Amino acid sequence: MGYAGYSPGNRVADKLTPLQQALRALPLDKAQESLELIEKLTRNVVRNPGEEKFRRINLANPKISSAITDVPFAIDVLKEMGWVQDEDALLLPPSVHL
Repeated sequence: MGYAGYSPGNRVADKLTPLQQALRALPLDKAQESLELIEKLTRNVVRNPGEEKFRRINLANPKISSAITDVPFAIDVLKEMGWVQDEDALLLPPSVHL
């Protein structure tokens, strides 16, 4: 009988959020490196919310470039988290709390 007498239902999975879509779109061969760097950048902002240097990502930096700028959808992930594009950098406005 299973399900304690209840039918399993026909519930359809909820639609993915834009952040989930961007995360799933990351190429598998680069995803781990990109996500580790995104985690480190996020951790720095959370630990030091008032420090402006952690709220700016220089996209021209070689390490950032290889893990984020050159990886499809990595910038989209950051934008969905609240980062804003500003020429050759991403900025996290003070109103955004991670």
